[in-house]
Amino acid sequence: MRSLPAPMDFKPVPQAKDSLWRQMLPQRLRNDYIAAAKKHLGKTWDPIPNSVFGEFKKNGNRTNYEQKNFALRQRLAVLVMAEILEHKGNFINDIDQGLRYTLSEVWWGIPAHYPTATPDAQNQVVDLFNAETANLLAWTAYMLHDELENTDRGICETIRKEINRRILVPARTNDYTWKKRSWNHNTWTCANWLSCILFCEKDRKKQRDAIQQVLRCLDIFVAGYPNDGGCDEGIGYWNRATGSLFDCIQLLSLATKDAVRYPQTEKLLAMATFPYKLYIGNNQYVNFADSRPSATIPYEVLFPLGLSIKDSALTQFAVLNAQRSSFHFKPALHYRTSEFPSLSRELMFLIHYNIFKDTRTAEPLVRDTWLPYLQVFTARSEENSTHNFYVAAKGGHNDESHNHNDVGNFIVYNDAEPVLIDIGVGTYTSQTFSGGRYNLFNCRSAYHNVPLINGIEQQAGKNFRAKNVKYYCDERQASLTLDIADAYPQEASVKQWRRTILLNRSQEIRITEDYQLLSYQKPTELILITCGTPLITGDGVITISTDKQTYLLRYNTALLTPAIEEIQYNDTKISNTWNKKTLYRILLTIKKRSLKGKISYSLSKAKAA
Repeated sequence: MRSLPAPMDFKPVPQAKDSLWRQMLPQRLRNDYIAAAKKHLGKTWDPIPNSVFGEFKKNGNRTNYEQKNFALRQRLAVLVMAEILEHKGNFINDIDQGLRYTLSEVWWGIPAHYPTATPDAQNQVVDLFNAETANLLAWTAYMLHDELENTDRGICETIRKEINRRILVPARTNDYTWKKRSWNHNTWTCANWLSCILFCEKDRKKQRDAIQQVLRCLDIFVAGYPNDGGCDEGIGYWNRATGSLFDCIQLLSLATKDAVRYPQTEKLLAMATFPYKLYIGNNQYVNFADSRPSATIPYEVLFPLGLSIKDSALTQFAVLNAQRSSFHFKPALHYRTSEFPSLSRELMFLIHYNIFKDTRTAEPLVRDTWLPYLQVFTARSEENSTHNFYVAAKGGHNDESHNHNDVGNFIVYNDAEPVLIDIGVGTYTSQTFSGGRYNLFNCRSAYHNVPLINGIEQQAGKNFRAKNVKYYCDERQASLTLDIADAYPQEASVKQWRRTILLNRSQEIRITEDYQLLSYQKPTELILITCGTPLITGDGVITISTDKQTYLLRYNTALLTPAIEEIQYNDTKISNTWNKKTLYRILLTIKKRSLKGKISYSLSKAKAA
């Protein structure tokens, strides 16, 4: 802590007046930021009505306010980037108006994270997006300090005072829940809070106290993380879990002239490399929990993190992600497509541009992954190839962060194309994080690839979990075997449900259900969800046709009766995820009423005609 800069003397990167920014980046990249910002010149900064803020409490809708709020933040951020990269003063007046508008908002966050239907200036709750906004303003005031002061004298001090009132004082003096849990709210809020401390806190004692609090929060986050580095919130939240942990370490490293660095412990390295362990190929990821398969893992986080831990797989993956995001030609695209672009992350990434531009791309296609704490396994047919099958399955428990009731769930891809899927996350509403969460179809076990035992679904809670979990892999196959009986409530009347998900690397996925019931109540159904088009063809075969391939689901007709249902839903986030309005549920109903049984079924590719 002795090496911390004096209050208000934090200089993490050169300011906009430094010609480095114009010399370092090619003209074509700078032109794209500038062109994107010019589209916003002269636009008014219209306040969002309180009635829109209140919709969340009234009818559960959170997207209307968020879209308007994030669009205003996107506009301000791209205007700032354009001024940094052009530095001719063409955007300063619009930036100043955007800052004045933002300062006039009663609260900087979103209604889903606020206790009442109308924001109150006296209740400055510190949470994710008001801290994000403070971070944006703090970096703007630092990067463009002289330029802003020449236009609107005193505005930078006004920003500092408002950040002090809205963030620094309440964050330092309140014991918020996010400080005490190992989840994305901890590191995400801390990263933004830390920027505000370093840029805006004038009092040395308060600066030190606040940073000590941040460090305690980060200790709690890391201590609560599993040793295998797995993010139970899903791949989509790694960005704001471990990704934001790295933001904090990067800020402290810049503040202390590298006295603080990303720890090279086995656990912290496993946390850093989690994204490519769940990477399928073709920009698809394993999407258990509240994640989408096409999760965005920001190159502006991956690249400096890879440099920090000297992991070439991460840096090369970052360059590949940047290429897929059109960074080399349209770097400002994410100011139109991402929800809340981070100015701080972008600037700390761009400072490495000269290294970045000379780094080659590579797709990390790990053959086998086993995360014993999360109980997640992945396996592909061939190392460093998307050719043929890829399978992932999970055990765990039903009280994970952003949990779905899905113990024993599995997904199957072929040539990086989805075949059997996890539906994933839907549009967030007030119901999503309420007692009604498990009435949402995409969170229910009835809409995951797990059995409906005696007509009963899995139940939420930490005691509803897998047991006797065994992982195996060799050159020919990989498998996960687990007993999922305890994931179901007592009324399911199940003593044992030993499920094995096996990849025969050369030809098929085989699922075996070895079960013992305490009583028979209703027929048990084995459920499979697909984004392909299934068709019962007879003779123990269901074909599943996708855009590229036809698959054969083979089962024993003496043991199982097939049925196919269209999944009825109305959620554009899900339909956009799978590029389909119709998903299907395949049901294989166990015919026999016996209390014990062993059933196998398999998925393979149909031979080309």
